[in-house]
Amino acid sequence: MQAVEQRGPTRRAWLVWGVGAALYFTAVFHRMALGVAGLRAEQRLGFEHEVLASFTALQFLIYLLMQIPAGLAADRIGPRRTLAAGLIAIAAGELVFALAQSVPPAIAGRALIGCGDALILINVLRLAQSWFPPRMGSLLAALTGVVGALGQLLGTIPLQLALDHLGWTATFAGSSVATLALAAVAFSVIRDRPPGVPAPDASAHAPIGATLRAAWARPGTRHGFWAHLGLMGPFQVVSALWGAPFLIEGQQFDERAAAAYLLVLSAGMAVAGPLVGHLADRGARAQNRTLLALNALVLGTWATILLWPRVGDVPHPLLLAGFALCGAGAAGGMVAFDLGRRENPAASAGAATAIVNCGGFLAGIASLQLAGLLLGADPDAARFRVALAPMLCFSALALAQAVRYTRLRERRAAEAAADAAPAQTEPAAAAASP
Repeated sequence: MQAVEQRGPTRRAWLVWGVGAALYFTAVFHRMALGVAGLRAEQRLGFEHEVLASFTALQFLIYLLMQIPAGLAADRIGPRRTLAAGLIAIAAGELVFALAQSVPPAIAGRALIGCGDALILINVLRLAQSWFPPRMGSLLAALTGVVGALGQLLGTIPLQLALDHLGWTATFAGSSVATLALAAVAFSVIRDRPPGVPAPDASAHAPIGATLRAAWARPGTRHGFWAHLGLMGPFQVVSALWGAPFLIEGQQFDERAAAAYLLVLSAGMAVAGPLVGHLADRGARAQNRTLLALNALVLGTWATILLWPRVGDVPHPLLLAGFALCGAGAAGGMVAFDLGRRENPAASAGAATAIVNCGGFLAGIASLQLAGLLLGADPDAARFRVALAPMLCFSALALAQAVRYTRLRERRAAEAAADAAPAQTEPAAAAASP
């Protein structure tokens, strides 16, 4: 890895990361498809909002439960094989979902998609760590998020048009075939590490429990967990399921207009990603301040939306700001992975990334399910105000914890710098003495 740091990224490194990012693009498209297709799924399969929330919550729960195995697989099996397995699972799940005529097979299909999706992001970030110098960590994480946002864009108006013109089965079955083809391309192109870099010694890995405990004990991992929870939790709720119903049933938008707002959300992530990554790579202090500011902006804007005095008549500029900032916050959530990476050795980087990634999905699962229960069978603007409140409660908790760990890590860094200063001045003083 020292050689990578010295000579910088190669064309092959960009190719490997680019193919990996394309896999993440595909995974995000499949993950978020219900954000646009959810109401159609209700009509096709004949269920209510509570069941729709359970669909997405189950998919996210499986994603969450698979995070630790995915991180360990990245460290111990390698990204190449793990990514291929993830794409195959997604393709199989999407095909089952495309052909489903009732709730049980549809749930099985979404569960398979969640299982495969869980293997993608952590392993793409593991590739970036292996092929690029550490100084590019935040930027690569943010750029990966930008590519994911493009996958989210594909799941808005383009998916809406495909469903309108091709129908349910052709749209999702076609995406399944394309995903399977991409899995074959990825397996042929991706390599776990640059040429000449030896594979890690499998016998050197610590027991799984010890690896996870050590990763969680490091403040950077916990800081990343809370930063991710506060920024990705709202994004998951709005983009994966409740953003479109909130606009259609709570603000009287039509389906096309709601899809356009989801496009704004994805565009916010894509546009903010490089800027957030650049700011975060300027140092630990800039990284911490950027993530705190984004969390506060997302929390404040959505609190204003839900507390707006005229229920069901929130001004469109405020809604646009809320969706755009939610996307920008997700870009910050991608940078949160770098908080964990900075304090963990390479051998446990996958495990640390998995722990951080659990944050946003824990908040997302709880908020999605609570929203479905609170909305009931006859949702309106007033019920959406209550149903989305848990999302903000989790975000507020995360912001408080992120402030706590920011202060802790900055205090420790200042103490370490103060301790190092005398050690640096003593040799200089000795050299100056006659």
